Amino acid sequence: MLTIHAAHPAACSVWKPGTAALAGTPVWLDLLDPDADERAEAERLLGTKLPQRDQISAIELSSRLHADNEILRLNIPAFVRAESGKGAMTPLGFVLTPKLLVSIRYAESLAFAHTSKLATAADAPNGSVETFIALIEAVVNVAADRMEETSGEMSKLSRAVFSDERGQRGLLRGALFKVGAMQRQIVQLRAAMLGVSRVIAYLCETAPAWIDKKHLQRLRTMQTDIGSLTEFDQQLSDRLQFLLDAVLGFINNNQNDIMKVLTIVSVVTIGPMTLAGIWGMNFKSIGEYDWPHGYAMALTVMAVSVIVPMIIFKWKKWF
Repeated sequence: MLTIHAAHPAACSVWKPGTAALAGTPVWLDLLDPDADERAEAERLLGTKLPQRDQISAIELSSRLHADNEILRLNIPAFVRAESGKGAMTPLGFVLTPKLLVSIRYAESLAFAHTSKLATAADAPNGSVETFIALIEAVVNVAADRMEETSGEMSKLSRAVFSDERGQRGLLRGALFKVGAMQRQIVQLRAAMLGVSRVIAYLCETAPAWIDKKHLQRLRTMQTDIGSLTEFDQQLSDRLQFLLDAVLGFINNNQNDIMKVLTIVSVVTIGPMTLAGIWGMNFKSIGEYDWPHGYAMALTVMAVSVIVPMIIFKWKKWF
């Protein structure tokens, strides 16, 4: 899908083959998993070739960040997950010129949705550079919101795990899946913020002349915000590791409790089983067979052989 955002006046439309051009001047071309026709139209408007997906996904620093005359090529190899957060990480690429911004992505992003709405508002960004900075700000803000949501979910899960309520055992298995989902979320945010941070650092160090100082100042402010998010991300990782260790510890304790119960049951049944085995032998010389109350006596002795070990275990505080 190719979405064209124009300025003067601000407008937005999804390009289809044969559709008329927007009245305004294009400032942002947003490509979402584009096909060949959409790439060709974006390249026509940009006046140069766009990078392929494998080029955007390259992890070499020289492939991520490149400046050529008045064209900046900025790539983030891991940005968001496809398939509503369940698939693999997808890359994000930017081609930035003084007049036009082209973004190439392969999955939906909340930050792009927010910026798309902003681009058609009354206070829409003016020009490609401001649109790019607004988009980066939206990415950082969405990452901060997701970190706060993850922190809240983690606190809620922690209260449930450390509670002493009935049904806590059944919660532990589900808690492991929730911890895994939170870990994936944190890894995704960390990868995205690392890529954005490198893009910002590159622009701050080697910014071309057509990027104003006020824009660089906004980028430096975002770099500071990303530093704070990195510290918060580390705290989330530490808390998540502690929560995972706690869940596994509780699961081990529950298993130990089960084994303790089975051990006690096996011990206290040794006595009655031994007596039953002796009295169950078919020897005529067993005198208890002829006792008038031999059956009642046998049941009583078996009961005592069960009760006595239980009293001893209770006295030892083994259960």
